[in-house]
This record gives sequence, C-alpha cells and structure tokens, in this order.
Amino acid sequence: MTQPITTIPEITTPEALTDFCASLHQTPWIAVDTEFLRVNTYYPKLCLIQIATPEGNVALIDPLAFDDLSALWALFKDPDLVKVFHSARQDLEVLALHGCLPTPIFDTQIAALFLGYGHLAGLARVVEAELNWPMTKDQTRTDWSQRPLQPDQLRYALEDVTSLAELYPRILAQLDPEQKQALEEDFALLLDPSLYQSAPEKAGYRLKALSKLGAKNQAIALKLADWRERYAIEHDRPRRWVLGDDTLIAIAKRPPKTVQALYKVPQIKPSSVREFGDSWIALIDEVFQAPDTWPVKAPKPPPALPQEEVALTLALAWRDQVTQAYGLNTGNWVGKAELLTLLRDPTPPTLLGWRRLLLEVPLRRFFDQKSTFKWTDKGLQETLS
Repeated sequence: MTQPITTIPEITTPEALTDFCASLHQTPWIAVDTEFLRVNTYYPKLCLIQIATPEGNVALIDPLAFDDLSALWALFKDPDLVKVFHSARQDLEVLALHGCLPTPIFDTQIAALFLGYGHLAGLARVVEAELNWPMTKDQTRTDWSQRPLQPDQLRYALEDVTSLAELYPRILAQLDPEQKQALEEDFALLLDPSLYQSAPEKAGYRLKALSKLGAKNQAIALKLADWRERYAIEHDRPRRWVLGDDTLIAIAKRPPKTVQALYKVPQIKPSSVREFGDSWIALIDEVFQAPDTWPVKAPKPPPALPQEEVALTLALAWRDQVTQAYGLNTGNWVGKAELLTLLRDPTPPTLLGWRRLLLEVPLRRFFDQKSTFKWTDKGLQETLS
C-alpha cells in the first residue's frame, strides 16, 4: 500500500487544477471517483471529484468552488490515460451532463466478476477481500453539497479513491488476455453517449411491469411516462415526485375516465391529482382515440424443435453453472430466447463482454465440436478438445 495521506489536497481554483492536471502527463492511469447529490432534483449535482495516481498523489477537486473545469475534461479525454472507476455508470452519467465522457475507462466492478465477486460487488467488499483493507461506508448518504466539507466526509472521499488506486493493479494482474478483451466490449457499451441522453419518448420502456400490460394499457403507460419525463426535466424534479412507477402502472391498468376517478387509484397523491389530473385524463383520451399508435408486440420466435430442446437444456445448465461459479446474483442474466438465438445463428455474436466470454464462447466451442462438457464433483465443466 502507499503511505497514509496526512494532508487533504483540495483543489478550489482553475490554476490549481491546471497545475495538477499538467503534473499527470506521464501517468498511465488514474483512479477516479465522484460524489454527487440527487435527492430533490432530476439531474445529479456534481459536488466532488477525487483522483488518485499510481504514485500515491491524490486530489479532491471541488466543482462548486469554480466553473472552469476544462483542464480536467481535457485530461479525462486523453486517449493515453486510462480512467479507473468502480461501478462507473453513475459517475459517467454525472460527468456526461458536463459534456465530458471519459475515455478510455476501466471498471473494477465489472472486472471483479472474473474473480468470482459477482457483477454488482461493492468497492468495500472487493477491497477488503483483495487488499485486507476494511473500509468505512458511514458517509454514503451524506450531503456532499455542504461547505466546508467535514473531516469525516474528506476521509471517506479519500478512502474511496485511494483504495481504488490500490485495487486496480491487483485486479489487472489476475486477468488473462481473453478476459481483458471481453472487458473492452463492456467498457465500450458504458461509453455509448445515448445511455446518458434524455429521451422522454423512451422513458416508459424502463418500467418493469410494462411487458405485462396489454397493447392499449402499454400505450397509456408510455404516454404517461413520456409526459412525466418531460415535466421532471423541465422542472428539475425527481420523476418519482411527479408520478411514481407503481401509481403510473396502476393508472395504465385501469384507466380512469374522469379526474374524480383518479382519486381511487392506489397510492396516488391527492395533491398530484389536483395539479396534474386534467393533463393525465387528456393523455389517456388521446391514447383511446388513436389505436393505430398502440404498441404491436414483436412476433415470438418459433418454439424450440426437439433437437433444439436438448441443446437448450445443456445451454441453460451451463448458464446456471457459470452463475454459481462466478457468484452472479441471478441465473437470469441471459434468458431462454437469447440462448435459442445463439444456438440457431452462429454469427454474429449474440452476447458481448463478459457474458460472451463466459457463456457464448464455450457453448459455440462445444457445438463446433472443439470442446466437451462433463459433470464433475464441481459441476458441469468444459474441456477443450
């Protein structure tokens, strides 16, 4: 481990930021973490950016103290400098709002999957297991917008990024070339700008219960979700404050015909009905009057043939074995439909990243007769021919 940090290197001016960024021109990678606030707004508010280098240099950059972060954005876009995150998605989202999507990146949470930690392992869990470094997570829900930052907040912020800087080379040393190549596919998916762009017309497709609704009810749910997203963006309010998911689905399941009937929807806020009821009923009426706009369900693929059922059973068994071996949280990370597509079409790859390497690659090798599967005391195992 690097030596304990005894001072808090806060950066609160553009000049200090420029000097710090200039000092990193020879550095091959940096560990990055962010702290932000997203309690009563639609957009996350960036409150702190932490950086640690392989040499043990650390900086806490305060974006609330000054506006000119151009030196940092240039650093984040340097193609020769790897930016290391843990669970990068939310960090990338808040940085993308400032017009900066760092590239290239490395996400230790995804990489830790290959070490058996599952695909959603928290930083504290991996650091403690790999480095024997217990972390305190007592500031998870703190208000990062307050100034001055308190000693416990500064300690927490420093601990996150310094532990990440220690963890990265440890994980990297345990990955083989195939795993590193698969991770590049996962990281490329994270760097798709469309992930971080507001698209109100697509907001409804995030609703978990959407697929369980009929065509008309889906159309209502999509219409309400579109309206909710636009309102939340315009007024910078959390979408759940405008209309919760469960309430939205309840309206779509049994569409009220009048504002008065909205009051009977489970868990609905009377104040919301008074404020938005007329708008919601108007949207529902629009859907009823335009059946040609209702979603059309995609045709189901042909059912598995008898010989395909045998292969599908084997593919599901291998998926479940991978789930157990790598500590994944659920056995449904690839469904039957995707597996059937994989079995029927040899090209192009059905899956990407770690899913492709752990599932599709061995299955394709087996069906190309380049490997065999057999049951052992450790479960289903692949042996290359």
